[in-house]
Amino acid sequence: MSGPVPVAKSLEDIYPPTAIATEIPRWNNLLAKFEKEFGHPAEFISRSPGRVNIIGEHIDYSLYSVLPMAITADAIIAVSTKPAAADATTFKVSVRNVQDGKFAPGEFDVPIGSDSNVEIDSTVFEWTNYFKSGLRGALGLLYRKKGADFRPCDMEVLMDGNVPVGGGLSSSAAFVTASALAVMAANGESSVDKKELTELAIVSERAVGVNSGG
Repeated sequence: MSGPVPVAKSLEDIYPPTAIATEIPRWNNLLAKFEKEFGHPAEFISRSPGRVNIIGEHIDYSLYSVLPMAITADAIIAVSTKPAAADATTFKVSVRNVQDGKFAPGEFDVPIGSDSNVEIDSTVFEWTNYFKSGLRGALGLLYRKKGADFRPCDMEVLMDGNVPVGGGLSSSAAFVTASALAVMAANGESSVDKKELTELAIVSERAVGVNSGG
């Protein structure tokens, strides 16, 4: 699992040939809807697949060994960024979902200076909490790497996911991991270590009251 998260240049680098015909319109729809929602194109898309545990279900978050395998279904997040104003004390995040009739948009301001400033109420179910948990984990790592002078950028994100919810395929972990990866890339981390990303995603998802093995 060592090494950087790969950067794909085409869908053929990501999906098996049998999935391309389905994924092309899906990704095109994500990009078109992003531009319609925010008035400009996305800069990049982050992605994290669901997974199935071939051996050892629900024991990985207790640090027991499992044999997981990534699946084709995934969470994808289109992203655009804008530097926070020099005198700003907060940065803004706008989060939307392709299924806007089911998942209401969210927008929040985060005080600059600490990952703990990302407020998550695990007693209230809001789908945006999963993005917030990835944001919190990524910010913690970014502050440690870049120091106290680090200023996160404003972000606009649009999410689409086709991992079945509640199907034991780690739909929430895929969303949290894609979110953390999006935040890292948005703030200048062009090379993200797989192990580092996995470890922060495991801890991050617990903020919404869910145990996860990554």
